[in-house]
Amino acid sequence: METNEKKANNKKIFIGAIIALLLLNGVTGYLLFSEKDQRVTVTSQKTALETEFRNLSDSLDYKVAELEQFRGKTVELDKAITAQQEQIQLQKKEISDLLAKGKLTRNELAKARKMIAEYEANIAAMTKQVEELTAENTTLTATNTQLNTDLTAERTTTSTLTEQNKGLAKKVEVGSLLKLANVEVEAIKRRNNGKEVEVAKVKAAESLKISFETGENKVVDPGNMSLYVRVINPKGETIAVADQGSGQIQSATNNESVTYSKKADFDYNQTNKKVVVYWSQNITTPGTYKVEVYQNGYVVGQGAVKLG
Repeated sequence: METNEKKANNKKIFIGAIIALLLLNGVTGYLLFSEKDQRVTVTSQKTALETEFRNLSDSLDYKVAELEQFRGKTVELDKAITAQQEQIQLQKKEISDLLAKGKLTRNELAKARKMIAEYEANIAAMTKQVEELTAENTTLTATNTQLNTDLTAERTTTSTLTEQNKGLAKKVEVGSLLKLANVEVEAIKRRNNGKEVEVAKVKAAESLKISFETGENKVVDPGNMSLYVRVINPKGETIAVADQGSGQIQSATNNESVTYSKKADFDYNQTNKKVVVYWSQNITTPGTYKVEVYQNGYVVGQGAVKLG
């Protein structure tokens, strides 16, 4: 009786042990399968992240190249581009370091995915910046084109006005010139009593007497006026002596330098006035002596005398 009862108890223990072993094997198998499934999932996620990261890296390189063309526009813009690129490069390196690990935990995968999302957002920000810069650049180009067109038109107008003003100034300048009447050139000598006598021979001539009338001119401002007398000998040479007041003026017609013999200063009040100038130097060669009178670089009177 006891033997049968003991056998029954042993059988129960054996059955219990078998059940316990089966349960342990089941749990162990489940855990192993779950761990394997997790590894497969993590690996799959890591592969997907690596693909996504490579695509984003290519996109970054393109955006960086796009942004580079806007460098040099302004200092502030260069700083913004550099800061954006540096931030993305740091994220790019950190993601690369995570993905380079042989094994990744779920937390590391989540961190990498979050960083990739930020990375993508930064690229989107750079894209928007490029679009804004492109639009701004297009607007500036159009504005500059219009400004250049306006500037060209303004320069043309200014040039036209300048030429018109020059023409008006020329007319005023010409209008202010005297019209000398009765320019007379005489060879004279003085008698002992001081009286002037006209002579026809060069040997008898002591000086040339040059006289003319100014005529009226209401355009000329009243006050002191200077005319320049040029005496030309029969050889075509200007007679000039520095210590006798000779000098040079500029011709208004060709801008060349003209030597004059003597300057005539007088007070002019817009009415007709007679002016007399004497020249006594180097009257030694027979022939015709010509006289030109200049005002502001223009010839306003001419005369001549022939001496034997």
